[in-house]
Order: sequence, then structure tokens, then C-alpha cells
Amino acid sequence: MTITKPRVRELSRYDFPDLHALLSVLSDQKVPEGSEGEAILYEILAMPGTSLFGAECEGKIVATAMMSVLPNLTFGGRPLARIENVVTLPDYRGRGFASAVMEAAIDKAKAKNCADISLLSPKSLHAEGFYRKLGFQDDTVGLHLSIG
Repeated sequence: MTITKPRVRELSRYDFPDLHALLSVLSDQKVPEGSEGEAILYEILAMPGTSLFGAECEGKIVATAMMSVLPNLTFGGRPLARIENVVTLPDYRGRGFASAVMEAAIDKAKAKNCADISLLSPKSLHAEGFYRKLGFQDDTVGLHLSIG
């Protein structure tokens, strides 16, 4: 049996319904919908250095990751990357979709000559093993301050 790699592409404003469904699975916080959510997506897509990756299956986006490449003065002026909002629809987990969007993000960070990629994942998601398999290490202290 041949295993095909999931198709991954950068998302656009037309992907808002699928993206909304994905992010609603990720967070117990309300994800803005309708014109409010679409306006925020437009703002994200217009942000220089920010990319939204999506893995497709059965005509819909079933996994996503957002990456921002940030200018930086350390590391010889090489930019830094940050990955957020990695999620796969429950019925599609364990089939390589999250790995595929993460690999696309990592490849883009390498192409942009980023010195480092960071991400935070809530302990409650139990995703540490997944990120370790992709090469992420816990060699830094990650702290989080929730505002509001």
C-alpha cells in the first residue's frame, strides 16, 4: 500500500469556514464567526511574515498551523519564527495531517533563514511527544501570561 503525503497549502480568506471549525475544536474560548471572524482572518493574512497552512482531505481543510516570521536583531539579524494554533479535526487525527502542516511551516521557516522556531502548547493537550518527534526540544523556559 502506498501512503500519500497530505496536500498542504497556504490558506486564503475563502477557507474561513473550515478554519473556524478547526479553531473551534482547539479552544474552549469563543472563536469569532461571520463577518467579525472574516475581518480578523483578513488582518492575519495581511500581516507581513504570517502564514496559515492547511492540510486538505475530502475537500476540506482538516488540519492547520499558523506561523509568524519576525524580524530580529540577534542571531546575526536572522528572523525568528513562532508557530501557533496547530489543530486537526478529531476524526482525522493520527493520519499525518498535523505533521504535514508542521513540516510545511518548518520548511518555510528554513527558506526564510530563520534562526529559531518556537511554539507553546498547553500541557492539557498532551502534544509534547508529537512536537518532540518533529525535533522540538525543551531547552528553554516557556512561560505564558494570559491577559484578560
